Amino acid sequence: MKMIIMAGGSGARLWPLSRTYYPKQFLKLPGLENSIFQETIKRCGLMGSFEDMYIVTSESYVDIIGEQLDEIGAGLPDGQILLEPQAKSTLPAILFAVQAVREKGDDICAVFASDHVIEQPQVLADTILKAKSLATKGFVCFGITPTHPETGFGYIQPGSPIDGGYEVSEFKEKPDYETASGYVKAGYLWNSGMFMFESAMFYDAVKKYNPEVFDAFQAETTIEKFDNSPSISVDYGLIEKMENVFCVPFDMEWSDIGNFGALSEKCDSDKDLDGNVFYNEEIMLDSHSNFCLTQKEKAVALIGVDDLLVIEQDDALLICHKDHTQKVKDVVDELKRRKDKRADYHGFQR
Repeated sequence: MKMIIMAGGSGARLWPLSRTYYPKQFLKLPGLENSIFQETIKRCGLMGSFEDMYIVTSESYVDIIGEQLDEIGAGLPDGQILLEPQAKSTLPAILFAVQAVREKGDDICAVFASDHVIEQPQVLADTILKAKSLATKGFVCFGITPTHPETGFGYIQPGSPIDGGYEVSEFKEKPDYETASGYVKAGYLWNSGMFMFESAMFYDAVKKYNPEVFDAFQAETTIEKFDNSPSISVDYGLIEKMENVFCVPFDMEWSDIGNFGALSEKCDSDKDLDGNVFYNEEIMLDSHSNFCLTQKEKAVALIGVDDLLVIEQDDALLICHKDHTQKVKDVVDELKRRKDKRADYHGFQR
């Protein structure tokens, strides 16, 4: 089995911790010994060797990836760190990797995001390996049993049982809160964004269901492939059009750390008696359920406030109510509109 690791995202909803040129997958967050990317590589090591791994990423991150692989002693063969000249979403990225896999022979492929935090890596590995037989029958998605109504994820409606999984009845887009509550009660799964398939089947399916992407990737150079390809997700561009699509549920704790709300939930075990999470010597007076990540050198005090995020870096400060974490990306968009490099780099000095 080959493992395809998607490591090209920018993590805009975790600004100012995450920046365009040093995004969240490469950060070492509270409670993690390694970066999220390094933890992903180590999980994949439970399912195969480094020779079985293919990393798809941006040219901007190749040096960071090299450093972080060296830190954990992960040596990938030449040609298996695949550099996208531009971001065109997940379908072109995965096809890029599948072409590289097929150069050495067809195989089952499992696709992982590099920015997921998984507390029980062995459960993930065991579930993936058991699903290999189902992947010979079609395209396998992996679902997470929801712990609460979540508006930031897509959902999968499981159908009839088959070979340790379920046929997919329907995919649902990111819902509003009321709709998400109904999905949770009805037994729907969160769509984890992890997939498994046979490489030859995937290649033929792209040719059948998305010939525009397929034709673009018949070009000789990588630059031409991405220049000619539309930007489209694997969900819209392929999976939702296919027959023989299955889902397998994971029974484990999972987070994509998609925003500061998800990060603060991951750090629940660090709460004080008033529900505040902080890691230095912050002073909390009459304050509850706040989440603070600040620099050690500063004295920080919160007085009479609840449900705030306070994220401080040398060059940026974010103060946000927990109900508005999805809007952090709008701040990044505004900084980019202003051509402010603090959207892209850490430690920028005006």
